[in-house]
Amino acid sequence: MKTQALLLAALLAAFSIITTHAAGKLGDPAAPLAIKDWVKGKAVDVKDGKNIYVVEFWATWCGPCLRSIPHLSEMQKKFKDKGVVFVGISDEASATVKPFVEKMGEKMDYTVACDDERKSNAGYMGAYGQGGIPTAFIVGKDGKVQWFGHPMADLEKTLEQIIAGKHDLKAAGKQDEARATLAEYQQLAKAGDPKATELGKQVVENSGDDVDALVNFALGIVGNTQAKNRDYALADAALDKAEKTAGKSDSRVLGTRSISKFEAGQQEEGLKLAKLAVTNCKDEKEKPRYEYYVKVMESRIKQAKAKDAPAESK
Repeated sequence: MKTQALLLAALLAAFSIITTHAAGKLGDPAAPLAIKDWVKGKAVDVKDGKNIYVVEFWATWCGPCLRSIPHLSEMQKKFKDKGVVFVGISDEASATVKPFVEKMGEKMDYTVACDDERKSNAGYMGAYGQGGIPTAFIVGKDGKVQWFGHPMADLEKTLEQIIAGKHDLKAAGKQDEARATLAEYQQLAKAGDPKATELGKQVVENSGDDVDALVNFALGIVGNTQAKNRDYALADAALDKAEKTAGKSDSRVLGTRSISKFEAGQQEEGLKLAKLAVTNCKDEKEKPRYEYYVKVMESRIKQAKAKDAPAESK
């Protein structure tokens, strides 16, 4: 079981979507940034009403963060003349961040700052129940949070909608309500409250045929190492429903099933499904996620076998 816990610790450090209880919701006023050091670029005030701000949380040790940096630089260049300012915030010390940024040079071509005792993190990541990096937030000229999520997901599309005045905040708010329900489920599951099961079934029902919502919910269950009893049956129910819409070969479903199997003790089956997710993934931006699953699973299985192997006779 220790091996399984280590697996999820590694996976969630890079791709965590597990939510915690949070009061923040889309349309709320954005928290002011609390910055200890501005490593690159000028200091900004996200509530100045002059620009649209993209506030992204990252770290030098985070593999997915490093892969998203060139994409963020490209978007900063694309949207610079449209009043969009990108700010990358790390909770690491400037002594760690500064040489990294200097080495990246033009590949990391946007404002970079160091958090002040994780105060900015609390105002955004904590307030909106986000546990994994990279995560980006869009703050509109009105000083309110318009969107948040993985920077490689819908960030660019949402920025275009906001600039064109076509962003539907009300519709986005409904999706955010689903996140809040999921957060409540996670809290109940963590406490071992039997009410979690019924609320979880409600989440699955309310997700309709939204494959991403169903898959993310299942991943939140199997990856919630703090839950007293992870409800694998509920996760399977969500994945089964997603599979009816997306098909058995869908990489999102396969990838999440791989973790579910691995965490339930079926390591080899989990690895097999993770490899199949890599093979079936057509999205080059998402494929590294499943490749990472395979890498970590293979490493943990190898470590477990080495630990269980009898010592060689001298």
